[in-house]
Amino acid sequence: MSYFSDESIDENERRNEAFHLLCGIREAVSIAKRTNQSIPYKKALDIARDISPDLYKEVSDLLTKPNESELVKYYKQKALIASKESGTTVLPETFIIQDLESEKKFLELGENANLIQKKIYGLEAALEYFRPEDISENSILNHDFSLTTKHPFFEKKIYDTAKVKDYELSDNRILRLRLLHPDKAERVIGSDLVYEQFNLRTNRVRFVHLQYKTWNNKALYFSNGNIVEQLEKLDKNLCKSGFCQNEKGKRNSENYRLPFCSAFLRPTNSLNQPDSNLISSGIHLPICMVNKIRETDNKISQKNVVGKNIGHRVFEELFIDNIIGSNWISIDNLEKFYKDKGITSQTARIRVHAQEVIEDARSEAEKAKDED
Repeated sequence: MSYFSDESIDENERRNEAFHLLCGIREAVSIAKRTNQSIPYKKALDIARDISPDLYKEVSDLLTKPNESELVKYYKQKALIASKESGTTVLPETFIIQDLESEKKFLELGENANLIQKKIYGLEAALEYFRPEDISENSILNHDFSLTTKHPFFEKKIYDTAKVKDYELSDNRILRLRLLHPDKAERVIGSDLVYEQFNLRTNRVRFVHLQYKTWNNKALYFSNGNIVEQLEKLDKNLCKSGFCQNEKGKRNSENYRLPFCSAFLRPTNSLNQPDSNLISSGIHLPICMVNKIRETDNKISQKNVVGKNIGHRVFEELFIDNIIGSNWISIDNLEKFYKDKGITSQTARIRVHAQEVIEDARSEAEKAKDED
């Protein structure tokens, strides 16, 4: 029996854990796609369905009834009024499509049009509510692609039962997404999302680990559950293992960048109903900052994270630009890390494992010439 369908576990607990999984998918895909706006939660659910239909059903049942946004309610109301006035049935999606076409024209004309793009995402999510099959044809990720590399690392199975799928990205990149069912066994690392970026031209990799935690009334008490145990595992396995340092053993490089922080706490809102609004805090708090807060306070709050955390948009941009995240290490060292920490075991607490792979586009002749 899956954790998400185990009725012996409190439903609200399972719902919040399902939300963490959805947040992990959403964050991973947003980083990989290099989007200016995070993908809608419904898109993240679609990706879960693509990778694991069984897992999707369990998560969807916990999170949606379905979840109606204000925009969906607006177009329902508008269609109802229009139907009464005309005496015929007017569908909400008719108005949404009209507004989408209008907004997309403005997007094509403008250069600084981030708010228009945000509106388009909202309209697409609203349209998807009414026409899930039609809108899903325009998938956010290209399907049915696989790594062309013969690198031995990617030929090995990391987990026994994880669902995995590859997606094509721009610039000779592939996103490999794995979804793991959580269990109640001992958790090794304590990460809900692991995002790795591989460069096969240099045979090196860098990564970041995120731990999602539900907070109530914008407070996360260290006395709740096993939060301290999980934070200490991240600190021990990542921070104290040297991944927050460069080759010279320093936290900062000679170039401009923030410290090599590779482990972050990610508070999310509590969901008490299947149709609760899906909203996460956007806060990314380095584990070292969490430890400093623990020295003087018994909780994480909106007040004591000021000046210590990074918002989700900034976090994604900084990671993409190699200003946060671990140092680049060899793929062999990453594999050794997996082995030493037991991450290949199915008892690891990783929920979403994302591997962005920058493939080596050189011909065999070019590779041989560069090696000479």
